[in-house]
Amino acid sequence: MLFGMTGTAFASATITSGGAPYTGDVLGTNLGNVTLAGNSFFGPIINTCTSASLGAYTKYDGTDGKLNSVSISGCTNNRHGTTTVTATGLPYTGGHVDHDPVSGGRDGKIVIDAPNSAVDVKAILDLPDWGLMGVECHYGLTTSTPLSIDVYNPSNSNKPVPSNPHGQGKLAGQSLQLISGDSVCPASASANGNFQIVTDPGGADLELGA
Repeated sequence: MLFGMTGTAFASATITSGGAPYTGDVLGTNLGNVTLAGNSFFGPIINTCTSASLGAYTKYDGTDGKLNSVSISGCTNNRHGTTTVTATGLPYTGGHVDHDPVSGGRDGKIVIDAPNSAVDVKAILDLPDWGLMGVECHYGLTTSTPLSIDVYNPSNSNKPVPSNPHGQGKLAGQSLQLISGDSVCPASASANGNFQIVTDPGGADLELGA
């Protein structure tokens, strides 16, 4: 999940593992449930997913990276149905890792610049409460607002899940916009969740600094 791509100007970052610059694959796995929520004209649709992983490549300076894999499963919704989420058109590029610390908060952030025509997250929703099955919705980054994920180093006492010893990432209401789909599809979907971030393979810790 800790990945970077060339893009607009940003605060230079150094990514290390074991004290040495790190270039290679990384893996983000969820710590607790991940939610995807939006409002349709029938009412809110809230999807709760028990498993999520993101595989990516990063260069030591936070550039030239890509998101290679997305797996989100175990999703149910508040309309007594299930939801299947897949990302199509991978890999995704178009962003960067910034060293952008906030006092009492993050050490940096992952930014995917927008608009980004490659991003396409497909959701197939069964909504029994409304008598609807197999509703297909596609979401992406169509506005100028980038997708930003806060990053916390392993030693940061303010990370989302302090009991987990590894570095972490946090999605907090970040929005994806509807590209295409059924008329019942929400116009946007917000994502929330916490992730552990380590090297892949190996599971070693990563540090983000200036």
